[in-house]
Amino acid sequence: MSAPLPPSIVRRTVRDTVRIDRSLIAPVAGAVTAVPVALFYGLGVALWTPGATSSLALGALFVGLAARLNGPRLAPSAMAADAVGLSVSAIVAGLTAGSLWLHVGTLVVWCFAGGLMVALGPGRSVIGVHGVMALIVFGRAPRSVTESIAMGLLVLVGGLAQTGVQVAVRMPIGLRPQRRATAEVFRSLASGYGDRTGAWSAATARAIDAATLTLRPAALVVRRDAEALRGMVDEARRIRLELVTIEGLTRRLPEDPSTRDTVDELRHLVDRLLRGLADALVAPRGVAGPADPEALPIAGIRAASGALAAAVAGEPTGHGPDAASAAVVGHFLSLRGQLRAAVRLVGPATDRSVGPVVPSVARMRPRGLHRVHPVASLRAVTGVLSEHLTPASPAFRHALRLAVVVPLLALVGQHLGLGRSYWIPLSAAVVLRPDFAATMTRGVARVVGSVVGVGAIGAVLAGLHPGPGATTVLVAVAAWGAFTFVQSNYAVGVSFLTGLVLLLASVGQADTLGIAGDRLLDTVVGGTAALVAYVLWPTWSRAQVSQLLARLVSCQRAYATAVLAGFAGVDGVDGVDGSSSEPARPGDSVPGLRDLARDTRLAYTDAQAAVARSLAEPPSKQVDADLGPGLLAALRRVTRAVHGLRTEPPGDAPLPGGAELASAVDAALLRISDALGSGRDIGGLPPLRTLYHRVEDACAGRPERAGVVIHLDELVNAVDTAAELLAGSGVATSD
Repeated sequence: MSAPLPPSIVRRTVRDTVRIDRSLIAPVAGAVTAVPVALFYGLGVALWTPGATSSLALGALFVGLAARLNGPRLAPSAMAADAVGLSVSAIVAGLTAGSLWLHVGTLVVWCFAGGLMVALGPGRSVIGVHGVMALIVFGRAPRSVTESIAMGLLVLVGGLAQTGVQVAVRMPIGLRPQRRATAEVFRSLASGYGDRTGAWSAATARAIDAATLTLRPAALVVRRDAEALRGMVDEARRIRLELVTIEGLTRRLPEDPSTRDTVDELRHLVDRLLRGLADALVAPRGVAGPADPEALPIAGIRAASGALAAAVAGEPTGHGPDAASAAVVGHFLSLRGQLRAAVRLVGPATDRSVGPVVPSVARMRPRGLHRVHPVASLRAVTGVLSEHLTPASPAFRHALRLAVVVPLLALVGQHLGLGRSYWIPLSAAVVLRPDFAATMTRGVARVVGSVVGVGAIGAVLAGLHPGPGATTVLVAVAAWGAFTFVQSNYAVGVSFLTGLVLLLASVGQADTLGIAGDRLLDTVVGGTAALVAYVLWPTWSRAQVSQLLARLVSCQRAYATAVLAGFAGVDGVDGVDGSSSEPARPGDSVPGLRDLARDTRLAYTDAQAAVARSLAEPPSKQVDADLGPGLLAALRRVTRAVHGLRTEPPGDAPLPGGAELASAVDAALLRISDALGSGRDIGGLPPLRTLYHRVEDACAGRPERAGVVIHLDELVNAVDTAAELLAGSGVATSD
C-alpha cells in the first residue's frame, strides 16, 4: 500500500490544476474544430432523431478532442483510425448491452487493450481510450443488430467529418512564445559581432536559459516543432561557446592583414546568418522564410572558412601554421557544422521550409518512410504490444489497472441504482493515466471542471429555457471553449466539455437539470475511485528513463553501423557486440535494415513516453528537465541522419575515410549508451568532426556524394550534441 501523499504533491496538483498556459490557448483552432459538432447538432435537432444527432455529434467530438490533445500534427491516419475504433466500439456496445456480464466482460477486454495502447505513443493511445469511452457511452441500452450498425455508421460519419475538417485546415498552435524566445537567443549571439565588452556572452546565456524554460512543459515533449526548437537552443549553446573561444583566439592571431580580414569576413557572415535565423523564427505564418541567399549565407561561410584554412596552411613560417591560427580554423569549421544544423532545424521549428537557401533539406526526409503498408504497420503494432506484455512495463500496469477499476465501477454503479451510472466508469477511464502526476491532476481537474460546468449550464438552462436555435448556439460555444482551452488548462476545458456533453446527452429529454445533477455525483464518485486506485498502486518513470535512453542509443548504434558499413566498404564495424542485430549493408539485406530501423523507432517511442511521464511527476521523482528532452531532440536527429544515409546509394567504391568515421561513430554511440546505462562519466569522444572533414574534403567536387556528406554532417553534429548534453558542464565533443 502506498504512503499518504505528501503536502508538496498536493500543492503541485492544485497548482497544475489552476495554472493556464496561455501559449496553448487556441481560439481559432477551437472554433474550426467546433464547427462539425455544432453543425451536426443543429441539423440533427431540426431533421433527425435524438439518437442520430448524438451519434454524429459525439463522433465529431471524440475525434476533435484527439486532434486538439495531441498537437497540431496528429496524423490523418490516426484520426481516421480513431473514428473507426469509435464506430466499432459503438456497434459492440449496442450488441452486448443486453447482458450485464457480457458487457462487463467485453469492457474488461477493451480496457486492457486500450490501456496497453499507451505503449504506441500519444497519437495512437487515444484510440484505445476513446474505444473504452465509446463502449461505455453507447452501451447504455441494448440495440438490435441493425440499430447497432446504424449507430456505429453515424459515429463513423461524425468522426470522419471531423478528420476531413482537420486535414483541410490544419490549424496548428504556433508556439509563438517559444519561437520568440529562441529567436532572441540567436539575436543575442549575433550581437557579439562588434561587441568588445563581452557582455553579449552573458546576455546570450540568459536568453538560452529563458528559451529553455519556455520549452519545458511536459505537453511539448511529444511535439516535433517544439523538439526542433529545443534542438536549435542546444545548438545555440554550443555556438556561443565556439564564438567565445574564437573571440579569445582572434586576439592572438599573427599580424597578418589577410588572415584577420578573412576572420572578420567570416564573423560578419556568421552574424548575418544568426540574424536570418532569428528573423525566420518569428516570421508570420504563410511566409516561406528567407529566400535570399544573403540572409542565410551558408555557402559564403563555407567558402570563407575554406579560404582561411588554405591561408593558414600556406603561411610561410617554416614550421607550418601557428597554434592560434590552426585553432581558429578548427573552431570555425566546428561552428560551420553547428550553423548548418541550426539552419536545418529552423524549417521543422516553424513548420515551413527555409526556401531555396538549403536545397538539401528536402533530401534529409527519407522518401521510403512516407509509404505506409497496412500489413507491415499492423505487424509492427502487434510487435510493440507483445513486447509490453510484462508486469515490468508501465503500459501493462496501466492496462491492468484500467481493466480492474473501470469494469468494477460499472458493476458498482449498476447495483447502486444511481441515475445514469455509466458516468462513474466513464470518469474513471478518463482520469486514469499511466503516470502519477497526470492522473492526480486530471482527477482533480475533472471534478473541479465538472462542478463548474454543471453549475454554469444548469444556471443558463434554468434561467433562459433556450429553444432549439439557442441551444445550438450554446453547443457551439461549449464546443469552442472545450477545444480552445483543453490543452492550456484541463479543468477549464472540462468545464466547457461538461456543458457540451450535458447538452448532447439531453437531446430529446426534458429533465436536463436532473441529468446535470447525476453527472456531477457520478463524476465525483468515478474520479475519486480512480485517484484512490492509483495511489494504492503508483508507477514512477524516472528509473526507466536512463535505461530506455541507453536502449535507444544501442539501437541507433546497431542501425548506424549497418548503414555506414555500406559506405565504408566493410561487412561491419569493429566494436559492435554480438548482442545487437546482425549488421546488414545497404542493398544486401533490406529486411535486416528494416528490423534495425523498427527497433530504433520503437526504442525512441518508449524513451519519449518515459521522459514525458517523468516530467509530469513530482520534482523529487522526475528526470532532469533539461537533459531528458534535450537528449531526445539530439537522438532524433541521429536517427534522421541515419535514415537519410540509408536512402543514399553506397557507390561503386568505399567512401574515402568512411571506415574510420564509421568506427568513430560506433565508439561514440557506445560511450553514450554506457554512460546512460551505468551513470558513469562519458569521458571524451573520438575526433568525429576531424574525421568528418577528411571525408568532406575527399568528396569535394563529387556531386554524387553531396547527399552522403550532408547526412554525415548531421550525424556527427547530433552525436556531439548528445554527448555534450550528457556531459553537463564539461565539453566532451569532438569539435
